[in-house]
Amino acid sequence: MTKRESTGSTRRQPTSSENPPQAQESNFWTTGKGVLTIIGIAVAATVVVMALIFSTLDRDNEFGQPAVYTDEQTDSVCGLGGVAREGSIADTPDAEWIEYRGAWLPTSETYGPGLYDTEGEFRCFERSPRGMLFAASAYTGQLTNPSYWEAEPEIFAGQYAAEHQEEATELFTTVFSEADTALGGFRLVHYDGETAQIDMAVTSFDGSETSRTSVVLDLVWADGDWHIDATEPELGITLTPLSDLIGYQHWSA
Repeated sequence: MTKRESTGSTRRQPTSSENPPQAQESNFWTTGKGVLTIIGIAVAATVVVMALIFSTLDRDNEFGQPAVYTDEQTDSVCGLGGVAREGSIADTPDAEWIEYRGAWLPTSETYGPGLYDTEGEFRCFERSPRGMLFAASAYTGQLTNPSYWEAEPEIFAGQYAAEHQEEATELFTTVFSEADTALGGFRLVHYDGETAQIDMAVTSFDGSETSRTSVVLDLVWADGDWHIDATEPELGITLTPLSDLIGYQHWSA
């Protein structure tokens, strides 16, 4: 056997020019047009989301729709404002804050108190969510300040008013007796024009210590004004410690 036969014939490998590699199928999404398409889709989706958000804000905001007023004549004790049986507080109303019996309380010519200028009393509030807010603010601000207890509070309505007044006196003087307090915010829980429930956030300052308390009030429209509900044996007030004011609408002097 010859040398050529023992080693076998040697084949020459073709050059790249003679046998070019197979071209890979291109991915559209990695091309320039694909990238531009992805960006376009993202921008369109963002526009749609923002449009939905703004359209929602036009009808409603984070804290609900404005009150819906009826055509009925008010039965307010001082003839203040109109009557709204549904809706919520929505945007925080403007208020003029004044000092009253050691507490800074909000006032409004529209929402009350309607008898403050003439009789010096925090009474007569509009029959609306905002009117109820001003009433609840007045009652909370006064209850949480010990100097208010020099006079008997006439803010309960119902057959258990006397018992509720005594229980509230003991409760609030125990919790807030050593601290200066101020309203910090509110959260509307329920409103139907006849009854309401609102959560008032109170900030207390005792030396270097600061604490917060949730004061939930059950209110009822009676005798032409908002009062703390005393139609049931249980006290229509609940106090709970708060860690912060997240979820509350800001409301302070």
